[in-house]
Amino acid sequence: MKNRFENLRVHDVPEALDRRIMAAAAHKAKAVRFRRSLTHCVFTAAASAAALLIAGTVFLFPEAYHGELARPTKSVDSELLALADWSTLEQESYNLSFELYSGRQALAELSSVRMQEEY
Repeated sequence: MKNRFENLRVHDVPEALDRRIMAAAAHKAKAVRFRRSLTHCVFTAAASAAALLIAGTVFLFPEAYHGELARPTKSVDSELLALADWSTLEQESYNLSFELYSGRQALAELSSVRMQEEY
C-alpha cells in the first residue's frame, strides 16, 4: 500500500482524470448554488404572500378592527340584569342548607337523648 502512494508522488495525475474530477466538482457546485437560490426564492415568495394576505385581511375587513361596538338596547339590558341576578338562587341555597343542618341537629339531639335514657 505504501508503495502505491509513492508512485503517485513521483508521477503526475493523468490529465483526463483531472478534467473529469474538476468537471464533477463544478457540476456539484452548480447544483448546490441552484438549490440554495431556489430555497431562497421559495422562502421569499412565501413570506411576501403571507404579508399580502395579512395586509389584505386588515384592509378588506376594517369593520372587524375599527368598527363601533354594538350598544345593547334597554330590553337587552334588563334581560342581562335578570340573568345576573343571583339573589333567588342564593336564598334557595340558604334555605336548603338550613333545612339540612336542622335535620342533622335534630338527629344529633335524638341520639343524645337515647344515649342518656340507656344509662
